[in-house]
This record gives sequence, C-alpha cells and structure tokens, in this order.
Amino acid sequence: MPILNRLIVKPVLAAAVGAALAALAACATAAPEVGPVMTAAAPMTTPVKPGDCVEARRRAAIAPDLEVDVLPVLVRGPRPFVPTPQSVQADIDKNGMSFKADVVIDTLGRAKVASLQVIETSNEWFPRNLRALLPRMTFSPAMLAGCKVERVYKFVASAQPKT
Repeated sequence: MPILNRLIVKPVLAAAVGAALAALAACATAAPEVGPVMTAAAPMTTPVKPGDCVEARRRAAIAPDLEVDVLPVLVRGPRPFVPTPQSVQADIDKNGMSFKADVVIDTLGRAKVASLQVIETSNEWFPRNLRALLPRMTFSPAMLAGCKVERVYKFVASAQPKT
C-alpha cells in the first residue's frame, strides 16, 4: 500500500502546487513601471574637465554645433566643386554663387551624409556634388577636453559675378 500511496500523492501534490502558483500569480500586482533614472549632469556653462569624454560626448549629442577646442578639418579626399562644369561656371561668372551647408563629422572623421543640410544654394549642382563627394572625404574629428566628439562642419562658398 505505501507504494500505491506515493504514486497517487505525487501527481495530486504536483497539481495542487501548480494551482497554488497560478492563483498566486493571478493575485500579484505588476511592478510599477520605472522610467529612466535621471542623474544630475553638469550644466553646459561649466567647462568640461580634461579627459572627461563621457561629458564631452554628452554635450556634443545635445548640441552638435557646440564650441569645441579643435574644429574638424578636411584632411584627405576630393575638394568639393572642383572641377566645376562649364555650364555651372558660366552661371557663376554671370550671376555669382552662394552655397552654405552643414554636415555632422563623427569621431572617426567621416561625414554623416544623411545629416547634410543645405542652408542656401544658388545652383542645384553644388549640393549634388557635395553629397556625392562626402563619403570619400576624411576629416580630423573635433576635439573637446582632449576627447573626439561629433561636430557640425560648415561648408561655405561664394563668388561675385564677373563684370
């Protein structure tokens, strides 16, 4: 009889434990949702301590055109607008030209082509030319407190009409 008891009790006990756990789970309340933990960050007016790359990159992410110690510089690759097609050159000679655009340069010195914003252009050839050349250009990254940070690079070109 003891073997028969154990064979019957185990399945009944397992079913009872399972039912108790299911009832407990149904009665339990969900944990309250907790948002991201906010910590006090240094205000943007205080200088970044040398070597504090976390803070330097945080500030660059908030304001990609922030004041930095070293601006990005084109170091390798094609020069935009050179050579200029004859038809565009004739238009520049007659009417002059103006071009302004911003693009974000990452910490490796590559331009983020998707971030290109044309602010002003006198001819549609200029933004097309720049967009095509950006992937082949290499820049020195911007530096803030000794750390490489993303920064906006400003392309500006203008010419007066030839009289």
